[in-house]
Amino acid sequence: MKPGHVFTAIDIGTTKICALIAEITEENKINILGVGTGSSEGLLNGIVIDMLKASESIKFAIDKAEQMADIKARNLFVGIAGSHIKSQNAIGRIALTAGSEPCEINDNHVENVISNSRNNIKIQQGNDRLEIIHAIPQYYEIDGLDGIMNPVNMSGFNLTAFVHIVMADINTLRNISKCVEIAGYSVEDIFLEPIASSLAVLNEVEKNLGSILIDIGGGTTDIAVFYKGSIRFSAVIPMGGTNITQDIAIGLHTSPQNAEQIKINMGSSIVTGVFEDKIIDIEGIGGRESKAKKLRYIIEIIEARMREILEGAYKTLFEHNELDMITAGLTLTGGASLLKNTEILAQEIFNMSTKVGYPNLSRLTGSTERLDSPKYATSVGILYHVKDNVIDSDFKRRPVSYSSDGLKSILKKIGNFFKDYI
Repeated sequence: MKPGHVFTAIDIGTTKICALIAEITEENKINILGVGTGSSEGLLNGIVIDMLKASESIKFAIDKAEQMADIKARNLFVGIAGSHIKSQNAIGRIALTAGSEPCEINDNHVENVISNSRNNIKIQQGNDRLEIIHAIPQYYEIDGLDGIMNPVNMSGFNLTAFVHIVMADINTLRNISKCVEIAGYSVEDIFLEPIASSLAVLNEVEKNLGSILIDIGGGTTDIAVFYKGSIRFSAVIPMGGTNITQDIAIGLHTSPQNAEQIKINMGSSIVTGVFEDKIIDIEGIGGRESKAKKLRYIIEIIEARMREILEGAYKTLFEHNELDMITAGLTLTGGASLLKNTEILAQEIFNMSTKVGYPNLSRLTGSTERLDSPKYATSVGILYHVKDNVIDSDFKRRPVSYSSDGLKSILKKIGNFFKDYI
């Protein structure tokens, strides 16, 4: 692999858009050249509601990254989330041979069995307007022997794949891609944000022992469960940090901008320990007179909504029987996870060890100082995903994730990715 390949990660969220321009170094690391962030306009819970405003927001973030990097962004890989996302586990099966002798499994067999799982999902009622953005192998089974992580070069008569399928509304995907095009760029591929975030905040031990990742963003809260090294479950709750801000704004009769600052500077997810008599001044709307409010009242508003979000996540996992396999514990990430005492509230609700997940920056060089925050877990994770599964040569040997366009499109995209450097 030649050093110097440039690619760009774009995290398109409800409240912010982040663009990272990076290149591969001689030491095979990811060098951060440019970081650009800006507020997200024209999107609601991951869905485009104003294409022009959304494209302007995307362009603003990319422009900032380009100014810092002093090069133009290219090879854009986009992270998305939203209530339009649907995930489920699927099974694919193929016969390896019709004869009496077993067949040695190769990459084509693996591709075919995963394609079979995709087809089994696509034909289900209600999935015709959804597009598969991920088909991630969990494990394989050969002639009844299960728990196989990589069947290539093994022998058998029948191959079964257990696959996690992630789908997105086709119109939403096209609208997001169109926004990027209006901004003057094109999308190479799209990833689900919690899958990307997991690459930045979870290690292999956590993924093997069983871990829950909850990414609390602005408009949605994304859930992913990992066990024995692979994703086993994912879901989206249509609530996030923006809902907390709105509750504060309504409860205090103040602007959303002021409510956001109050949340960040004085907020907490639990009311315990807040003094009863502490008073703060709340700015009025449109020049109206400010009011005095007890801080405890504000914290009660925050705790009520954060408790609703985390209890909703717990209920979702409990209903799908995903809690029994968790040994490593719970990791919170995303901007709203920075709210004071959120991990304490989550630990109370889930009754398991909890941490706030900061992105692992050890594989990065360059301008990384700003990235040491859960707010950038998705962006950093997209870089890792592209590096490991698109750029590195072992991508062909063991596919981890297929795009919605299928293997042919991925190979075409890889070819396009490299053509500028040949």
